[in-house]
Amino acid sequence: MIESKPKSSQRSNVLHDTLEEIEILRLARQEEVRDHPHPLLKRFTQQELTDEVCPTYKNLLVGRSQRIPSRQTLMQIADYLECTIAQRNDLLLAARYLPESLELKGLELRQALEQARQLMRTLPYPAMLVTHTLEIETINKAFQRLFELPSLTALPRTQRHVLPLFFRYDLPIRRRSTFNEQAVTAWQAGVSRGIQLFKQSNRLYQFELWYQELVDQFCAVADFRQHWERTPELHDQHQEPSKLLLGQNATTGEMLPIQLQHVRISVCSHMYPCIMALLPWMTRLAPSLHPLAMQRDLCSIIWHR
Repeated sequence: MIESKPKSSQRSNVLHDTLEEIEILRLARQEEVRDHPHPLLKRFTQQELTDEVCPTYKNLLVGRSQRIPSRQTLMQIADYLECTIAQRNDLLLAARYLPESLELKGLELRQALEQARQLMRTLPYPAMLVTHTLEIETINKAFQRLFELPSLTALPRTQRHVLPLFFRYDLPIRRRSTFNEQAVTAWQAGVSRGIQLFKQSNRLYQFELWYQELVDQFCAVADFRQHWERTPELHDQHQEPSKLLLGQNATTGEMLPIQLQHVRISVCSHMYPCIMALLPWMTRLAPSLHPLAMQRDLCSIIWHR
């Protein structure tokens, strides 16, 4: 009993700090929508927060409950309050949880990128090095040959992102990825996976200004917006179609269909930066796409130039 009092007092202090931080954020959001209604008609009231996110919030405010919200609940509250990463971490710290781990920066990022570049030099297949925004840092010669891309340095920095790159009509990537009905289906599935990957990898940043500006930049490319706004369905990754691509045989000049699978290779304790490589798909294929022939054709296309 003697030890329980300090613990109870400590819990009360943590709960007080947590609720105070939530209320600071909630009142700030409420003030923002006072004269400019929210697109989703959020009002950011205590009752709305209780109804939409945390059923015990009102009880916490009036003292009927002393249970500190779980980390998951606080993350849901942060989503509802549209918190930036800094605000989200302030909320977690108020509840004495560890803050969310941010992406690598500075020297750590430069070291990870250099390790990844060295690893890419050993890969026999097309590969690119990307950061958490799917910005392309490096492509190897095999990737450049396969997709007939200009040098990466020839592209403005704002155009070096995976997602919009595969939508552009002025590059051969999209045309060679949508050459028949099966290829279109595979391309659309790949686009959906890429968009979901971008959203999941940057979930904590979705209310940052740079994130919103980057998405606007993506949506300015071709018909990207309609794919971005479409509600994605969850798929079994093992049943999704692989990527189909037309490549030109260096010896015969013939355009050959190649079936590929994506492989992500992490180079540090964080998910990014990572290498995205394309390997021949070696499972069951259409009768005209024999795996050994596919592997032979891919090697011919990317190396014998």
